[in-house]
Amino acid sequence: MVRYYFGIYEGSELVPDEEGSEFDSPEAAVHGAARAAAEIGTSQLVKGDLRDVVIEVRDERRQRVFTVTASMTIERHTPLSLVPHP
Repeated sequence: MVRYYFGIYEGSELVPDEEGSEFDSPEAAVHGAARAAAEIGTSQLVKGDLRDVVIEVRDERRQRVFTVTASMTIERHTPLSLVPHP
């Protein structure tokens, strides 16, 4: 088991993870970070916040090993029935 630390960006500020979590493999840590980003994004969406969720993952030596970014884009389209005809 290896301990990974998930630092979460709030705007340009990184909020470090002081406790970390243990995972069996780097792939398991990636999945854990992706799940965390999705959960944070869901909570933000409920509040109307569409900012990207960025999690910086560090290993036991506190070296960055990967970054997970979850983002949502909403595009609004005008229905054809509302488009004025020439």
